[in-house]
Amino acid sequence: MRFISAILALFIVAAKRLWHQRLLMLCLLVGLVAAVGLLSSIPLYADAVHNQLLQGELTEAGTYRPPFAFLWRYIGAWHGAIAWDEYTQVDRYLTQQAADVVGLPEEVGVRHVTSPKLRLFPAESGAAFADDAPLLWSAVGFVSGLEEQIQVVEGAYPAGESPGDAAPVLISQAMADQLGLQVGEFYTLFDSGRDAVQIPVRIRGVWRAADADNPYWFYEPDSFDEMLLTDEALFEQHIVPALEAPVDTAVWYQIYDGSRVRPATVGELLDGVAMVEARVTALLNNTTLDVSPVSNLQDYGESSGELSVVLTIFSLPIVGLILYFIVLIAGMVVRREQSEIAILRSRGMTRGQIVAVYLLEGLLVGALGLAGGLFLGRWLASMMGRTQSFLDLTSAGVTSGSLVTVISSDAILYGLLAIALAMLALLLPGLAASRHTIISLRWEQARALVRPFWQRYYLDVLLLIPPVYGWYQLSRQGSVAALGSGEDPFSNPMLFLVPILFCFSLGLLLMRFFPPLMGGLAQLAARLPFTTPLMTLRQLARSAGLYSGPLLLLCLTVSLAFFTASMALTLDRHLRDRVYYQIGADLNLAELGESTEEAEQGGSLSGQQQAETATSAEEEEGPRWLFLPVSDHLGVTGVESAARVGEYSATANIGGRQQAGRLTAIDRYDFGQVGFFRPDFALDESLGGVLNRLATHRSNILVDRRFLALNGLTVGDPLRLTVGAAGDVAPVEFVVAGALDLFPTQYPQDGPFFVANLDYVHEGLGGTYPYGVWLTTDPAVDGQDIVQGVRAQGFAVVTAQDSRETIAKEQGRPERQGLFGLLSVGFMAAAALTVLGFLVYAVVSFQRRFIELGMLRAIGLSVGQMSAYLAGEQAALILTGLGIGTTLGFIASVLFIPYFQVGSDKTALVPPFVVQVAWGQLGTIYAIFGAMFVVAVVVLSILLIRMKIFEAVKLGEAV
Repeated sequence: MRFISAILALFIVAAKRLWHQRLLMLCLLVGLVAAVGLLSSIPLYADAVHNQLLQGELTEAGTYRPPFAFLWRYIGAWHGAIAWDEYTQVDRYLTQQAADVVGLPEEVGVRHVTSPKLRLFPAESGAAFADDAPLLWSAVGFVSGLEEQIQVVEGAYPAGESPGDAAPVLISQAMADQLGLQVGEFYTLFDSGRDAVQIPVRIRGVWRAADADNPYWFYEPDSFDEMLLTDEALFEQHIVPALEAPVDTAVWYQIYDGSRVRPATVGELLDGVAMVEARVTALLNNTTLDVSPVSNLQDYGESSGELSVVLTIFSLPIVGLILYFIVLIAGMVVRREQSEIAILRSRGMTRGQIVAVYLLEGLLVGALGLAGGLFLGRWLASMMGRTQSFLDLTSAGVTSGSLVTVISSDAILYGLLAIALAMLALLLPGLAASRHTIISLRWEQARALVRPFWQRYYLDVLLLIPPVYGWYQLSRQGSVAALGSGEDPFSNPMLFLVPILFCFSLGLLLMRFFPPLMGGLAQLAARLPFTTPLMTLRQLARSAGLYSGPLLLLCLTVSLAFFTASMALTLDRHLRDRVYYQIGADLNLAELGESTEEAEQGGSLSGQQQAETATSAEEEEGPRWLFLPVSDHLGVTGVESAARVGEYSATANIGGRQQAGRLTAIDRYDFGQVGFFRPDFALDESLGGVLNRLATHRSNILVDRRFLALNGLTVGDPLRLTVGAAGDVAPVEFVVAGALDLFPTQYPQDGPFFVANLDYVHEGLGGTYPYGVWLTTDPAVDGQDIVQGVRAQGFAVVTAQDSRETIAKEQGRPERQGLFGLLSVGFMAAAALTVLGFLVYAVVSFQRRFIELGMLRAIGLSVGQMSAYLAGEQAALILTGLGIGTTLGFIASVLFIPYFQVGSDKTALVPPFVVQVAWGQLGTIYAIFGAMFVVAVVVLSILLIRMKIFEAVKLGEAV
């Protein structure tokens, strides 16, 4: 009883302390909810997005079957027909027990049994005609639940029939039409065995499928066209007694609800399926599981787990910011209770009891934080599923639409981890404060303020070593081999963690210079005739340790947001550049013309009256091709510009050495309106300037710069290439007009490349040859609709590459969406908590300095001067934090983002990265914290107006 009384007393004390510190505890609860929500959203997102992809894969793999469909079969044609008793024991297990063992709710269960093949004769033919050719070899069978899935065209469904000699059966409409069978006619089925078993049947109805696409159909409905179907009870009444082994084929088709399947339950699900499979095999050997999602589930569990781990590592900086906010709030709570703790210790309360009180407080707040955080995590996971880029929640990619999130054990585990870290942040300051009695506390307060522990032990300097070394290795090796594995920046967290650690460590280091900076500014302010700036700067210089926490939180939040925005902008721009470089334009159509040789053999070509006809001096040599005018593409809805682009082989023979490469032949004028190009492809020369080099003479050619340097060629030199197109080869004379470093669709890894005028190349080949067409299209028109429109114009489109579709598909990748979604929601949470932290800190600081501020008012400072004094503190902190954070984010962007271009594939390395600094997003960040400053000043001004000077003068300590 004493123990219970002590526990209840501690609970009462904890509850009273929570209520007394309700403002700070509410802020602490907000931080806990944010931490739990952010961490739990990772497994929730990974589970939901992979489950969505799994459903799609299973649906696609099973064509017409639902994702979680299981089909068990026993085939008598392979293993022999079986007795009815052998079937029933397996049937009872699969229909009554299997769903519980698998662990999924069963949505649909269908059972199908057929007899061995029997010979069908008209009833009047009798036994004397049993050896004649039958009307049909057919089996009698039943399908459970068939009555609700078919339409009876004639007659009625044979259910509830009165006992009789003839078994009532259904025939398909196809069988009725083919054999002329009628409802009401009698027939006889003969067994092929020695006993010549005869089974009379009567046609009761003619059926057809009501909905052939219904998930009920485990086989296509036409698979039952030659089968006589009856009710299960009638099958057991008429067919089972007549045959020694009446079951030739048995099928069990079960559809389970797999919407709540998650990685944590995949192992248990697979174990359940294996147990069912083993039991079924034991009951009836050779029964096989022919359709199931087992193989996909095995891959699903692994991929989802990998995504969760990667996103967890990516989330560490943001989670660190949120936990740092919790540490700041917890520190404020403990500092406000230091005197109370010291009094309790002086009156005999042990350190364990004090820590227990804080533990109970943490448990009470943590329980609320866990519940609210899991609810928030589901919402954040759905937001992540709609993310296209950093702070861009307009995705329409692979994971578009609402994700079905289910609270899993992993999500709860992540939430408990966040609670544990937060409670540790609360207990450590409480444990440190519990060592003081009232005497030791006053002695400690009388000592000079000491520097933060990371400055005393030079942790800021030590933390700067790993990112600097990482940057050094990257700059030397130009790869990420020393920092992690993976050829995708979205699967390599080290690429992201190193610059964030750089910002964090450098931010800590710069905190050392904040007091001297404020002190120097205070000396300058002493020369001014104003009192308020001098008071503000001296306060910041003398009590810098009190401001270092919020200032560091602001620096890290801004630097993380600025770097993340720049990284996202760069990766998005590179994705667009990489896809457009690979495809060349909005839409790249590979088209074929018509060979005149084929036309002569097959007659005239309809729709080709206005075609361009390839001509040459010797028309009888080589194939000739007919093409519709390229301008006809402009008649298709959504096409804005079109240009012919030919891709041909080219071989140079210089100094007796042959060098194989690729020749891109273009329409110079049209290409400028459709082709993708960057100035760095030609030493900062514009596309117009490059194309003008081809315009000065038809034989001009642009050459790979590496090829020019290797062969000692310069502008104006002649160049002879052997060009190959459609199986024909011809030498063509060119004149070097300029050099290129890169050109769309051409990769240096494939050898030298050349760019020339298309018509001139065709003249050298002796006629017009097949080419591709590059299109500029309206973003509002779907690419597939444009392709269909082009084909409707008479163009033979072989393949089509759509840049926008490719980009959208890439942006919808779970790894990319998850990272940008996590960073987006993480930044919003960190920014909101930073704003809240600054506001709370301003209020708590005001209360802590209540006596000091009251004395200043008492000696004559006006409300306006006091407001300017406090506003100056906030302005100095915010401007310093924004300045340091912006500088850190910019430096990290310039130093580390270029190394985000990783991969061994040529398409990943070409074109090179161009770092994009997110100045536009920086304005949004400044606006957020500018609004925070205004709110803080307004709140502090209200508190100053409401301050009662006599209370501040009489009070002996802050309240």
